[in-house]
Amino acid sequence: MDKTILQVEDLSTSFHTERGWLKAIDGVSFHVYEGEILGIVGESGCGKSVTSQSVMRLYEEKRTTRYEGKVILSGRNLLELPYRSMQHIRGSEISMIFQDALSSLNPVLKIGDQIMEPLRIHQNLKRAEARERGVEMLRLVGIPAPEKRMDQYPHELSGGMRQRVMIAIALACRPKLLIADEPTTALDVTIQAQIMDLIVSLNRQLNMGVILITHDLAVVAQTCQRVAVMYLGQIVEEAGVPELFDRPLHPYTKGLLSSIPRMDGDSSQPLHVIAGNVPLLHQMPAGCRFAPRCPCATEKCRSEMPPLREVKGKQKVRCWMAFGEEEKHV
Repeated sequence: MDKTILQVEDLSTSFHTERGWLKAIDGVSFHVYEGEILGIVGESGCGKSVTSQSVMRLYEEKRTTRYEGKVILSGRNLLELPYRSMQHIRGSEISMIFQDALSSLNPVLKIGDQIMEPLRIHQNLKRAEARERGVEMLRLVGIPAPEKRMDQYPHELSGGMRQRVMIAIALACRPKLLIADEPTTALDVTIQAQIMDLIVSLNRQLNMGVILITHDLAVVAQTCQRVAVMYLGQIVEEAGVPELFDRPLHPYTKGLLSSIPRMDGDSSQPLHVIAGNVPLLHQMPAGCRFAPRCPCATEKCRSEMPPLREVKGKQKVRCWMAFGEEEKHV
């Protein structure tokens, strides 16, 4: 039986703004198995990064952020722990690779100091031991001359090498769960492929769970076992990768898949474009959140919020039309 590493149940995240409290994440539930890569996809502004950072409780909580629901890691609800306890969990049990390595790495600290910091804090290693482990981690992520790189600053490394350093820091303490938030942003295609191959390889070697946040459905198809599609703070479809690509049920998922360029050279059909834009949080639609942009929306879609419901096997969808189509085939 697959071992569940992370269980997120009905997670909601609200931010205090000049318009009052606005809910950016609304009732998100998913799980990650040991050794599994779960993809989370959707347009910019759909809540992917907010979800991942909420799992790690990275937002300021005293005045600007409010969490609801459960985030269960190793039998503990992270949302109920004292904030100080999270400092011992981040980096040791759950780690994150951020989008831009150059802005995430400290420009005035050497690479070695930044890799050694989590090792000295979480594993109480002496400096010499931490340095030895840091060299080992740089070698693991494929950086040449790791001893030399330990004494260099971030600006002395290329974009691909900085991203590998971020991965080395994230994996230094062998976390149970790695969150990769657009880990190949701003890298050229060749380096993107190398970084993704590295994440997949380390996922298999260390048997850790991975949450991969990306816009690239081709990457999802190649690397993930399951995928959750997000739209405006909610999961609108969840399925195994083969099922989602072979039989997408939600109109939003169908639109995303139709927007992928064909690889067989057939350019006779123009790429599909999803009409409109993701609404702002203070302009939330009354019913289905995708209804204003959906070509199939009915009056019921515009007035009633559909639940996320299992319709076939383990495939789940949040769509009144998909429920109706499924019932026709029963």
